[in-house]
Amino acid sequence: MAVKGRCGESVPTAPEGSLRWTAVPERERFVPQRVSDLTAGLRELPWADRDNAERFDTLSRLVSAWYHYRFHERELAIVDAWEAAEEGADDSGELSAELTALLDRANYVPVTMAELDEALATESLIQLRLDVDLDDYEELLIHRRGSHRDTVEVPRWRGLRTEQRTITVDERVVVFTRVKPAAWFADRGTDPADRNLVPGAASLKQFRNVPRADIEMLLPSTQVRFRTIDSLALGVPALASGIAVLVTKLLPTLGLMFLLIAAWLGLRDDRPELDQTSLVILFGGAVTLGGFFLRQWSKLKSRRIEYLKTLSENLYFRTLADGPGVFHTLLSSAEQQEVIEVVLAYRFLLTEPDGLTAQQLDQRVEAWLRESCRLAVDFEVGDAVDKLRALDFVDGETKLRARPVAGALVALDRRWDDLFSPEPPHRDGERSTSARSRGRPEREPLVGEEP
Repeated sequence: MAVKGRCGESVPTAPEGSLRWTAVPERERFVPQRVSDLTAGLRELPWADRDNAERFDTLSRLVSAWYHYRFHERELAIVDAWEAAEEGADDSGELSAELTALLDRANYVPVTMAELDEALATESLIQLRLDVDLDDYEELLIHRRGSHRDTVEVPRWRGLRTEQRTITVDERVVVFTRVKPAAWFADRGTDPADRNLVPGAASLKQFRNVPRADIEMLLPSTQVRFRTIDSLALGVPALASGIAVLVTKLLPTLGLMFLLIAAWLGLRDDRPELDQTSLVILFGGAVTLGGFFLRQWSKLKSRRIEYLKTLSENLYFRTLADGPGVFHTLLSSAEQQEVIEVVLAYRFLLTEPDGLTAQQLDQRVEAWLRESCRLAVDFEVGDAVDKLRALDFVDGETKLRARPVAGALVALDRRWDDLFSPEPPHRDGERSTSARSRGRPEREPLVGEEP
């Protein structure tokens, strides 16, 4: 994965249980830059022809517009799938399939069951004990993208001291859940409302800057439990207070109650008289005992509300989007990543008139990202080459040769003509009618090739 200047590692695991899990690659494919910033950086590289620098900016904008149009249809499809899921009509898993594909295009990686189990077993950084039952979910998809290491101070002993810990923080996390049907909870005698769940409901949320040790707090059914130190903090003072109340205020009441119970059971021959004084003693004792239990219950409830407030605040400040809003942010991010792959690969092919193999191109791009952007990225060169071929920006089999920027703009303009032409779009490698009518050449020359 990309860890701001170095590559992190994670161990792939096999799918477990009924949930859908896939392995995590050793490095992430995500390039955390905007297209405009990346284009500006690539423009500063040496050019054989400085006019190509200005054309390169134009090319980048047009490629961005092209993918924006292409992603419009995907947006319509995934929003329709979400609406079907909300109405309970998505029985085929279409939504999760569309979402997984979109997350992959945006270069997110799935969180494995092993990582989630580790988060459940690891002490929370927000000083809470979180409990969640993964069996409540029919589908559970958690994807993350971008991570970095942070050093934080963790309070200990109710803030009396702190210790420093180095943690992994995931910069973006998307969580999709689908709750099991009502029959499943009924068979187990469980009320889903106690776990903040609605049977059959789908939920989709996006978060930012989530400590990996606390990733379980993002699930809808996460419950706050008291830790051992919390139980001691509440129990020991309650016990001491109870002894004090017993010794100072309840002894007369308990004595009178013991006499009444003994007489009622026949253990004593004399029966104490319940005069006004005895009734006052009994009533005062009952009020004292009731007040004691009410105070302890209030303390317990206040502590629980305090912990729920802490959890809510952490979720509130980390939440980026909910429901359909997640799709729009993912679509925008996926567009950016697609354009970045095209622009990076094309720019480095332009620097080599004799062409580069796919492996050489992969090494050039990754080295540039590592040196100039301090990023360790697993560049998807195969995917990038496929996009360049589809756009008619390159030619060649073993060695890839880029068309000049002017030629690439012509090829891109031809695609726009075909896209809005009433005639069927041309197949890759064929000229459109509009291009032929304008007298364009059958093929634009490659870099280093005479026209």
